[in-house]
Order: sequence, then C-alpha cells, then structure tokens
Amino acid sequence: MRTDRAASYRVYGMSQSYFTRKLTGYLDYKAIPYFLRRFASANRTARDAGWPGAMPVVMTPSGEFMWDTTAMIHHLESRFPEPSVFPADPVLRFLDYVLEDALDEWFYRPAVGSRWFYEENHRVGGWELARDATHEVNVPGDQAYEAVKAHVTATCEPFGVTAANIDSWIGEILRPWLRVTGAHLVSHRYLFGGRPSLADFAFFGGNAAHFINDPLCRRWVDADAPAIVAHTHRIMEPEDQEFGEWMAPGEVPETMIAILSELGRFYLPWVSRASVDGKAELAFASGQRVEIAVTPFLAEARATLLARYVELRSDALDAVLERAGILSYFADFADRAGKLPSYERPPQPALNRPFGPPWEREGSGR
Repeated sequence: MRTDRAASYRVYGMSQSYFTRKLTGYLDYKAIPYFLRRFASANRTARDAGWPGAMPVVMTPSGEFMWDTTAMIHHLESRFPEPSVFPADPVLRFLDYVLEDALDEWFYRPAVGSRWFYEENHRVGGWELARDATHEVNVPGDQAYEAVKAHVTATCEPFGVTAANIDSWIGEILRPWLRVTGAHLVSHRYLFGGRPSLADFAFFGGNAAHFINDPLCRRWVDADAPAIVAHTHRIMEPEDQEFGEWMAPGEVPETMIAILSELGRFYLPWVSRASVDGKAELAFASGQRVEIAVTPFLAEARATLLARYVELRSDALDAVLERAGILSYFADFADRAGKLPSYERPPQPALNRPFGPPWEREGSGR
C-alpha cells in the first residue's frame, strides 16, 4: 500500500548524515509517515522560511518547515505520544538527556573526522554522500566528491578535529566509548531497557550513517563492540522487533555507570569549562592539545541540559551521578541553567547552524 504523501512528513537529508539518520530512525520506530528526499542544502523555500542550514530540514504535512532533531522529536512526541521515547522515571529521563547531548554535541566530531581523515572511509562514505548530492546539484560524481571533501574537511577544524589529531580522537575518545556502550548492550537491548529512548536514536544516527557504514569504522565496531551492530540493525528495521519496558527505576546497572563515567573523561570537563569561558583546551594522553571554542548553539544546549537537571534533580539522581563521578558537572553549574524550550509549534531554532569552514566561522547546529 502506498503512503498518502499529502499526510507524510518530507525529510530533506542524506542517508549518510548523522542527524538525518537520527530522525529517520525515530520516525521508523514511531511509524510516522515520511519520505526522504536527497538534499544538498539548496532548498530555496526552506531558506526563505528561515532555515539556517543544518541537515535535516523537514516539511510538515501542512507545509511548514522545521529543523533541529532534538526539538523536532520533542514536537513530534506531542503529536504522536505512544510509544513514548522518554523514560517515565525522572532519573532515567535525565540520564537519557545526558547521553543524547553527548552523542549530538561530542561524538558527531569523530564521526565526521573519521570519515574525511581516513581515505578508506571517505572513498566509501564520502563518495556515497557526494553521489547523492548530485541528485540536487547537476555535476559529475567525481567533481561533487572533491567539492564535498574540500568543504567538509575545512569545517572540521572549528570543532577541534584535524588530520593531525584524528588518531587521538579515535584512540582516546571514540573507541573507549564504543567499548563501554557495547558492553552495556550485551545485556540490554536498548540503552534504558527493552525499548528505545531519545538517546538510542542519537546513538543510531551516528552508527547508521558513519560507524557501521564506513569500512574502517565498521572494523573498529566489529572488533570492540559487536553488540552495537545488532543495536543498529534493531532500530533500522523496527517492524521486526518486539519491545519491552524501561529498566526498573533505582536499578541503574554498572554498565550504564561506566558509560556515564566515560563522558567524565573528556566531554563533560571540556563543555563545563568552555560554556563558562567561551573555549577550553582538550589534552590527550598522546600529548596533543587542541583548544575548542563553544558555539552559541552548544552554549544554549548546555543551558537547556542544566535546566533539565534543575527540573529533574533528586537525591536518587545525584546518587547515580556521584557513582559515575560526574555530579559536579551538573550540581556545580546549576546556576547557569537556561529555560526549558516550548515544542508546541514546529521548531525553528535560529542558532541551529552547521559548522562552517574557517572562512565562514559561524555557529554549530544539527
């Protein structure tokens, strides 16, 4: 049976795009009608609606445009509430937000870097991305590939990833993260139990578009955390799955504590400092150092996460964060909490801009 396109969401994005796959994974799970349009950011109607350029952008069945995956999922949950992707327990819900924030704002960086600074990866994932861009930009495939490669590699420097430090990002940040999340998924089908949450879709986006797709990354996952491959496949084809309940409140397993602790090694110290000072240095055990500026978008995302901490804070939550060694990154910064956004209308956040190359130097988005 053909889907009624007039009643469907139109997703402009790419199947090799981290955030496009995050959103389509969610839409597939919720069985929300949509279709994907290959898209290289040349939609004049979306630009006229105020879209600032971060992929994907979505047109609703009523013809409105919206963007930013986190905001869009919240908005869609208000329209399609069951099955909810937000754990009911306040402790689990905040942990879900913590993981989703890190996946969106931190692991996006080694995803893009690993694609474009390892030839084997960009010869596959990069070529696929450029090939699909020719659907919208009428140039030969090789020309599109070289243009996309030149542009995206130039955008990596502003978010701290370069050809010189990519091995440190992979060895000290990405692969340890894959190992702890893979160990957790050996005994849990999804991050918070028997059904996917918001963080599962953020995790899926990076895996489906990059870490399970690009050949060198896939070998790392196969070697370090094969359970992540199974998790990716479960979300990729949800109609074949049976879903259960959230993990029991008050029973956060040690494997989840290990995931949270991993965020306390690099991301949470960096973002806590950078959000206050505007930038902060990342120091690798390899001896490499890189100073990374916080963007207006990330500063706002951090303030929103702190607002969620203030809203959901309890002795039980603080005890879990303390077990993981990361309580100070929230409790000590609670006075910097922002306001919780409203998701009643299709979201159109102005700060949701893509990372630009050095000659553009504008804020980030997703």
